[in-house]
Amino acid sequence: MPYTLPAAVGSRAPARALSIPAQLALLLAAHVLLWTWVGVASRSNFDTPGDMVEAYVWAQGWQWGYYKHPPLSAWVAGLWFLVVPESQWGYSLLAALNGAVGLLGLALLAREFLSRRWVLLVVAMASLNPGLTTLAMRFNANAILISSWPWAMCLFVRLMRHGRARDAIGCGLACALAMLGKYYSAVLLLTLLAAALWVPQWRRRLAKREAGFALAAFALVFAPHAVWLLTQAEGPLQYAEHAARVEPVGAGTIRALNFALAQCAFPAVALVAFRFALVGRGAWRGFAHAVVAPLTPRNEVVWLLAALPIVATMAATVVTGARTAAVWGLPIASGLALLAVVRAQGAGAALDLRRLWRVLAVVWLIVALAAPLWWMTRARVAHPSVTEPREELAQALDQTWRREWGTPLPWIAGTRALAASTAFYAASHPRYWSLWNAGVETPWVEDEDIVRQGALIVCDADDVACTERAGAWSAEVRTLTVAKEHAGWLFAPRSYRVYTIPPSQVRDFGDR
Repeated sequence: MPYTLPAAVGSRAPARALSIPAQLALLLAAHVLLWTWVGVASRSNFDTPGDMVEAYVWAQGWQWGYYKHPPLSAWVAGLWFLVVPESQWGYSLLAALNGAVGLLGLALLAREFLSRRWVLLVVAMASLNPGLTTLAMRFNANAILISSWPWAMCLFVRLMRHGRARDAIGCGLACALAMLGKYYSAVLLLTLLAAALWVPQWRRRLAKREAGFALAAFALVFAPHAVWLLTQAEGPLQYAEHAARVEPVGAGTIRALNFALAQCAFPAVALVAFRFALVGRGAWRGFAHAVVAPLTPRNEVVWLLAALPIVATMAATVVTGARTAAVWGLPIASGLALLAVVRAQGAGAALDLRRLWRVLAVVWLIVALAAPLWWMTRARVAHPSVTEPREELAQALDQTWRREWGTPLPWIAGTRALAASTAFYAASHPRYWSLWNAGVETPWVEDEDIVRQGALIVCDADDVACTERAGAWSAEVRTLTVAKEHAGWLFAPRSYRVYTIPPSQVRDFGDR
């Protein structure tokens, strides 16, 4: 039954029915607008570690992969900022749209198991999970999986059920994109394979030609990156190995349990909203079944799709000792939302869409009002994510170079997060090059270009390694002091060490 928009007070005009697809479109649009606003209002810098600006500067040199991760997050950022200005709102909009793409894929997946009314509840519940909201606003190799996993699952289920060639090709493409986002998506591929082997009808589908179409599409898209990966002496595999650390026995088990608990805790707010939308004699029973759904295995595809990624991640963490983080599970939120709704409906609960929309409106209002208050709270305690003058530093560096050389700043290096932020925020958008291991981190950059065109190196005052490396490039050093000014607040100034490589400087590179 379509939801009916009430007529205006005092009006005799009949209420208009809003179809379920229209309500879904409204929900997705509200999600994009709300979280774009949150991204702008709750922070005056991108994430402090610099993941978002790192993806941006990687896109300055298009590669089949980068030294930390596969290339998808960088590709998406690069394509996005070809048409959208480099700005706080531009990146926030990208992060919000990334979540909306995943929610749309989830809606199509849920449609394979539920009626349209219940699909709306699945999407609404997922849209309130931190995995698609607060945590997803830090656009990086974890967040990019939010948009690819639901589509891979959806097209896989369609392939297994209907055996259509277009679903097979789409499934292969979506799985390849997931792997190009982060190798953690191997958990997704194992989940899909396990589901296909578990269901007898699906197991027979694996011997059909459509399964070959899926494999071919996957190989076509992923093969160039695989070839690149195998040729790297210092690539993502080596980075992961170097990042690992020797830990006490049992540390992997503790991390595995923490990961599982985090995935169960993330949907807390969503479950509250979920309960308000359930009505009828089976409402509480349906809610109880939804809450314990991941812990109650059943011979059903939905449980496999939702729970196996958690189980597989836990097992891999214990066996390999991987440094598994809770944020790896951001894309798992979609499957858990679907499982909760399927269990609630199966337990006899009914759904009231009017109540759902009221709850969504209240949550959205609270979030919209809380965003600037959250910024102000961190401003009062002088949190670095608010007070650090990343944008102001970038503008000052750009202006300094223009005054001295009369041209836009061509190259920037130094402390990674500072240099990458300068590349993003500065009006000239200088190209980033790695001061640390240029041949591995920025292999598209030639030393001769740096010397011919000139560059600046910016180091945090406490970054001793940066200042030592910068001193090998230039003896021309100065201290640049800037302060963050935002929303009427002026924070304490911070000082940075800036090294200048003048254009056409001739140096002997043999010692580096």
